[in-house]
Amino acid sequence: MSLTLVIANRNYSSWSMRPWVLLSQLNIPFREVLIKFHSSEWVEQLPRLSPSRLVPVLWDGTPGAPDALAIWDSLAIAEYLAERHPEAGVWPAQARARARARSISAEMHAGFRALRNAMPMNIRSQHPGKGHTPEALRDVARIESLWRETRAEFGATGPFLFGRFSAADAMYAPVVMRFATYHPPLSDESRAYCAAIQEAGAVSQWAAAARLEREFVPEDEPYAAAPAA
Repeated sequence: MSLTLVIANRNYSSWSMRPWVLLSQLNIPFREVLIKFHSSEWVEQLPRLSPSRLVPVLWDGTPGAPDALAIWDSLAIAEYLAERHPEAGVWPAQARARARARSISAEMHAGFRALRNAMPMNIRSQHPGKGHTPEALRDVARIESLWRETRAEFGATGPFLFGRFSAADAMYAPVVMRFATYHPPLSDESRAYCAAIQEAGAVSQWAAAARLEREFVPEDEPYAAAPAA
């Protein structure tokens, strides 16, 4: 059975970015279906393609077919890929590292709401200094501590959190995109990690495509006015 990933706008959809980057960086074959926010396709196709009416959704088999399997939610997709493709190294091989990777990924999944709200992902734009609320900067500090502690214990063999690229890096890739847009103060170590993520092939491809998008989604653009019609 073949894999299909349903995603939304690359410029804005941080949750879509995570599994797309994971699949692409680990060379797991898939096809994509991109449905833009606020489009007629979103209204017409999403009920058929997404049980949760949200993206991302990974289909194993023909999307929407009775015998196909839908997996929604980024962490659920990562776990499914780890089971389906054990050779790909979705999670670190060593048990202690794997437990840490799942923990910091789950914290990303459930937390950092102040950062999400104050600095929504917007890859094509530059808003240095915007969104630097005390609450968002506390989230930034917590993320930096997670990166620093994880790299110190598990990252000696490469530039990523656990040396080689894993689901944990995919989970934090949209945070790196936010930091590149809003420029919060970061340590040299954090900046080096951000550079490694941005230079990863899949992240670079996603970001390049995001910068070509022209749709304007008001709820994701708190620091910009809508372009003139």
